Amino acid sequence: MRGVIASFVVGVAALTLAAGCGGGGSDQAPTEGVFAYDHSADLGAQDNGHVTSGGLVVRDLSFATPSGQVSAFLVTPKNAEHLPAVIYVHGAGGDRTTMLGPAVGLAAHGAAALLITAPSSVTARHGKGAVARLHDYRDTVVADVVAVRRAIDLLAQRPEVDASRIGYVGWSAGARTGAIVAGVESRLHGIVLMSAGSSNVDTYVQQAPASLRGELRRTLDEIDPLRWIAKADAASLLLQAGRRDRVVPRPALDAMITAAPKGTALRWYDAGHELNDQAYAEHLQWLQARLGF
Repeated sequence: MRGVIASFVVGVAALTLAAGCGGGGSDQAPTEGVFAYDHSADLGAQDNGHVTSGGLVVRDLSFATPSGQVSAFLVTPKNAEHLPAVIYVHGAGGDRTTMLGPAVGLAAHGAAALLITAPSSVTARHGKGAVARLHDYRDTVVADVVAVRRAIDLLAQRPEVDASRIGYVGWSAGARTGAIVAGVESRLHGIVLMSAGSSNVDTYVQQAPASLRGELRRTLDEIDPLRWIAKADAASLLLQAGRRDRVVPRPALDAMITAAPKGTALRWYDAGHELNDQAYAEHLQWLQARLGF
């Protein structure tokens, strides 16, 4: 995100800081804001085959979003019905394989796991000029959030899934996406954000040339993770963070924690950005309690 500011200052677009951006914006956005989409649109779901191993079934799926087709794996216990389900979203540069291990572990405990490849990992945007690149960044954030919302639509249509028991696990960039989703979506009943950080919009606006500050603020306000997470249901949230995180700065981790609604569950670990086995085991237990499996 600091690269966005650099693009305004020196004309270079580098939208890559894992700490993200957020805070300092107005609270007057509509319920869905720029993340609204046509709920009636055909999902275009495709099942490209499956493998069965150790009592689990892994299906190769894809589904349509406004930004294009999204690839996914659905992992379920064999012959199971009416399952709770959890959507997994990876960090920057990852794909649907990144969190396959934890997803398989969750499925082995009696839930469905849907792993998606976020559109931001496969869609290149190269706008000309600082403002165009900023808008490209916004569009990428929107595409990822809407992909998660369409993933919920997909799960709700699956015969194996209980649509009233859907959760979410996001790590790093996937956690920033989840912070927004938490404020937009009411259909998620257990949301785990791992290594989620974000900085205040004011931090970036103040560094930009005066002529660009208005557009920068308007655009970042629309996709502000701190602003959206504040709208979430605290009972549905678990934040997990590492005391030795060297990717997301501690102030950005703290900003996300502060922005989350009062009563949000928070757990710190003696770990880096990747967190550790204890974090995964504890959020599995938390999801079991929230979703009932």
